[in-house]
Amino acid sequence: MLNPKSILLYLGLVFFAGVAHAAEWELAKDADNIKVFTAVIAGSDYKAFRGETIIKAELNQLMAVLDDTANFVQWMYNCRAPKLLYKASLLDRYQYLQNDFPWPAKDREMILRNEISQDPQSRVTTVKLSSVVADKLPLAAQQSLPSVDGVVRMGEVNGFFELTPLGANQTKVVFQLHLDPGGGLPSGLVNSQIVDNPYETLKALRTQAARPKYANFNPF
Repeated sequence: MLNPKSILLYLGLVFFAGVAHAAEWELAKDADNIKVFTAVIAGSDYKAFRGETIIKAELNQLMAVLDDTANFVQWMYNCRAPKLLYKASLLDRYQYLQNDFPWPAKDREMILRNEISQDPQSRVTTVKLSSVVADKLPLAAQQSLPSVDGVVRMGEVNGFFELTPLGANQTKVVFQLHLDPGGGLPSGLVNSQIVDNPYETLKALRTQAARPKYANFNPF
């Protein structure tokens, strides 16, 4: 369980979570014990998505998967070339990711900050995801940032993973995200395809969480 210092970070995310849950969510898919919802976001042409499922794994097993940036290609939908840019602490890290987009669209890249918090009573753990402008990165992250030709940097990205322990070996997982893919992609095309992202991601996360390599991670 996190130490008391993390409580401040948790409280700082309460407003974020409240805003994120304020959208009008519509069920778009319900299969394989995974529910996917979409929502219209004020001021954006692009919808947000939200995936929910229950995974037979302890909280720390799932956090171990989320901590392993290099392995994102095995479960994050259409993820390519993931790289950990800088890990300031267990609770704060910066990542570089590419997303494979179908031709003729160019692939996308994003720089994400992960800020982790935990409610000390319920152990509900949140990994806040937010985009970062390159020149606002810590120096160590800037020095690790790859320079890639032929890709489009995504606009604003905001979302989270929320993990709620339901018992010794069950965890409810919520994956929510809203992003601007950049490059002027038609919103109708993007919105018609966003359901696959949380569905395929959560489906593959189940498999990854069961791997023995993630069994002994237990800071949460």
